[in-house]
Amino acid sequence: MAMRRFEIAQDSMRPNLVPGTEVIAVDGRRPDVGDVVVFRHPNREDFWVVKRVVEPPVPIGEDEVWVVADDLQGTRSDSRTLGALPITEMWTVVSRLDSGTFTQACRLLAQEDHALASVLDQHGPPEFWERSAGFPTLVWLILEQQVSLESGAAMYRRLHDAAGSVTPEAMMELGAARMREIGVTRQKAVYLTELAEAVHRGDLPLDQLDDVSASEARSLLLEIKGIGPWTADAYLLSALRHPDIFPVGDRALQVGTGEVLGMATAPDPEELELLSAPWRPIRAAAARIIWHGYLAARGRVEPSDPTQTHDAARRA
Repeated sequence: MAMRRFEIAQDSMRPNLVPGTEVIAVDGRRPDVGDVVVFRHPNREDFWVVKRVVEPPVPIGEDEVWVVADDLQGTRSDSRTLGALPITEMWTVVSRLDSGTFTQACRLLAQEDHALASVLDQHGPPEFWERSAGFPTLVWLILEQQVSLESGAAMYRRLHDAAGSVTPEAMMELGAARMREIGVTRQKAVYLTELAEAVHRGDLPLDQLDDVSASEARSLLLEIKGIGPWTADAYLLSALRHPDIFPVGDRALQVGTGEVLGMATAPDPEELELLSAPWRPIRAAAARIIWHGYLAARGRVEPSDPTQTHDAARRA
């Protein structure tokens, strides 16, 4: 598998991709219906085209795909005039990171940025840690707010033991008062009960967040009391695995970026947003590299996922 950058130059993929947007694509991965792909135009030398894979209107070969523009009225330079195209010519645009694309993203960033390359040289590649999408992970992230990773994980396990499970119904039954008795702060206890009620009522459709854009998912999360920009970004990065999320409000990321770039002081969120621009559209991989260096330099590691390990230990 190889990864490379492509910049959208024309209007055929509006409104989803506008000219000037940069995407990352990989070869050697069979695209599915709905995926955006990049390929060389079969009749124009060294001219790349970006289109979307759709169900073919006519029978095609197993090793072919049918691609069309998102703006069907703006162009017909797709399978409507070119016919089915070889699947081997397709570079699939990365919409979610997985272990394979994450490895390639780290390699690409290391080739382009000597500061990130030095982190990988010194500490090795980071593991592709991810969190399960859903209510338990949001609870864990709220518990992590303004405390260490280890403290957040420990409090999650305590909360799980007190409630028996971490579901909206269990949290509502436990209640804020009992949460405070086991060590949850007053503010976080309110956040957790209100989150549970919002999910229970359907105000926050967690099972639908993976089907919408990162910006739309972020907006839905931010409507819930207790979920601010850091929590929303951390969820989009770790649970939904969007490739270009960069939580500029994360203190470890601020400090780690300052260290990686040799800055005298840690950048603030506005500075961090500007500094991260060269790493688009795979800033989530850059963030993971920086966190990896930050933790490794302090002899720490990402804690195991308590939403998984704690349940497994109870079942054993």
